[in-house]
Amino acid sequence: MHHLTRLCLIFSGIILCVEGASNSHTCNCNCGYRYSCGQLLDGHHSDSNQPKRAGQLKFTDGRLFVCTGNEWKALQYVNESSTTPNVPYGSKAKPGFSCKDIKTKNNGKQNGIFWIRLNDKETSFPVYCDMVAGGWTMVFKAVSGVKENVYSTYTSGQTYHEKVLAALDVTNSYFNDYKNRIVLKWKDFGASEARVVLYKGGKLMKELKFNAKGSDKLNWFSLSRLSQSPWSDIKSEPKNYFSIVGKPKDYRHFFINRNYGGCSADAGWMLVSGPVCTWETRFLPRKNIILYSKKTVYTNWNTYSE
Repeated sequence: MHHLTRLCLIFSGIILCVEGASNSHTCNCNCGYRYSCGQLLDGHHSDSNQPKRAGQLKFTDGRLFVCTGNEWKALQYVNESSTTPNVPYGSKAKPGFSCKDIKTKNNGKQNGIFWIRLNDKETSFPVYCDMVAGGWTMVFKAVSGVKENVYSTYTSGQTYHEKVLAALDVTNSYFNDYKNRIVLKWKDFGASEARVVLYKGGKLMKELKFNAKGSDKLNWFSLSRLSQSPWSDIKSEPKNYFSIVGKPKDYRHFFINRNYGGCSADAGWMLVSGPVCTWETRFLPRKNIILYSKKTVYTNWNTYSE
């Protein structure tokens, strides 16, 4: 594919999450007020767990948006067709080829749900687009604590909840992993960049970027392709794992690890954890917990606050 393509993988949940934008919550309404989805009309912040503006609508850039309580999401008109006047590019009736493609042609400024297709012959499907960060297409979301093994989900030959609109955001409110068909057709999609974003409570915590040109769905996640990291020591420190497959025997995947030392000295940067050491089993019966170093360098996995 020759289209401009940026892919985003999100890890979201109790311990960690992946991908987002800090400006997506700002709202402008035609009544003269300016506030966030979680603010009251007088400008005072409401309790973030009890958003006051959920359900509010706004119309901007030719699109209708609804406030979910956390961010604005673009809505689609169900009766749109390709012959409807002024149908926006990136709608179900007029899908784009990627979020970057839609942003470039539509000057999209709001994050939300848009429609794309991989080529002119394929059917369209909805995706979450991070327009604020530059037009990133979410292709996979791992939710911390779900029962399914993240590696099995990611490498399987099927999509997961691809058309469930509730899954298309950066939170864990829809408590399942998400994967769309782009992962299955990675090489055909022709991604130029991949972005892994860790979220907690809808807030971006850590972000990594990779050069995805000429990659497949597994080898893009590697040290040699890493172009941006939140950890300053990730290239200089030794590593025993840096891959999606990780250590299958211990069910540790998307694994960036520095060293082993009999559990007590285990240290690294991020992983979807298994059921082996105390620093993992403390979460039982929940499994597949996403862990990451909160510092700017690696952390000992037994240091829970870091």
